[in-house]
Amino acid sequence: MDHVVVQPDNRSFSRVARALEDEAGGEEWRTELAAELHAVLEPGVAAVRGALMGMATGGLDDGHEPLRAAVAAGVESQVRVDGRRAGVRIRARKIMLRNFANAPKRLNSRRGWRHPVFGDTETWVTQIGQPGWFDDPLRRLHARLHAAAARALDNRARRIARRG
Repeated sequence: MDHVVVQPDNRSFSRVARALEDEAGGEEWRTELAAELHAVLEPGVAAVRGALMGMATGGLDDGHEPLRAAVAAGVESQVRVDGRRAGVRIRARKIMLRNFANAPKRLNSRRGWRHPVFGDTETWVTQIGQPGWFDDPLRRLHARLHAAAARALDNRARRIARRG
């Protein structure tokens, strides 16, 4: 005998192929995975928002939307389950609030920004936010968020294996 032929059981092979096809192209699969990954990232989003809202403030109520609340509303998790850049991330959307461009980045940097003193257009001050309000909470939670995301992906793999 000069060769060995190994063939899978046709019924089992067809069942696995059908399960993979159902999962790979299914919108339900993407929706469930995205929802699970958003839930996994929620502690990170909450930590970043909490750090931002816990930032000291000395501002006066000038009738405008509060800066910290507007920036906190722009903190979100993003999930991409297809394409070249598939993955998850937490980001703070760029906002333009009261002619203050890119507020999240400025609040997180040591550079700060200049603005006139409320009620006095002649006097300008340099204001610094709280450097690290975004980076520090995520750095502390990185290992836990990474492990939770890996578990979510493993759950998807087990689901495909069970169906096969």
